[in-house]
Amino acid sequence: MSEKLNDKIVVFTGVTRGIGLSGAGKTKAKETEKILVGQKTVDTKYCARFVQSFQINLPIEKIDLHKWVTEMTDADYRSYSKDHKMMSSFFKDGVFYMKNLENIGSDSLIQSYELKYHSPHHVQFYSSDTTAYVMRWFPAKVSVPWEMRLTKTSDNTCELTCLIGVDFPDVLLKISWFGSLGDLFLKRHLSEEGENFAKDIERKFAKGGNNHD
Repeated sequence: MSEKLNDKIVVFTGVTRGIGLSGAGKTKAKETEKILVGQKTVDTKYCARFVQSFQINLPIEKIDLHKWVTEMTDADYRSYSKDHKMMSSFFKDGVFYMKNLENIGSDSLIQSYELKYHSPHHVQFYSSDTTAYVMRWFPAKVSVPWEMRLTKTSDNTCELTCLIGVDFPDVLLKISWFGSLGDLFLKRHLSEEGENFAKDIERKFAKGGNNHD
């Protein structure tokens, strides 16, 4: 089983961060440090970053995040959140790409992710060309990071930390996003999909591999 963790908001200069902490993690995390240890995602001038962590009841050595994410199907993707609408993925010249459509609150996002970094326990995606349809109608261009990392918590458990966010082209769009409660909807979305990511990883790798049955 997977355990959803509490979250809180920490505001830094130019960057808004949401931090999700486990019971054990509360003794380790500090509000002044990066929200994801070894974070590959670069913070930009006008950005929002949100993170939550989720328990997985498997040894970290049994899990391969790169295998899990590159073998993800459209049905898998849609099962992680009611707001996940469709997904496709492919390799090109050895690089993995993923396209998806999802709803965040009253907005719809079409994203084109490129896998920028990967190891068995750490993956980093970035969509530099995301179209957000505000109120499902008005298009706006933003960029979206998505990063996940596993950390060992015991010989038989580990923790999945998920980072998502938005890079805005200017301060006006960022202010508009927060004025429309975009941060609240994004945190709720992360809580739902992150918990289901952890459950799916646990279920698949408990069987010895990334099975789709």
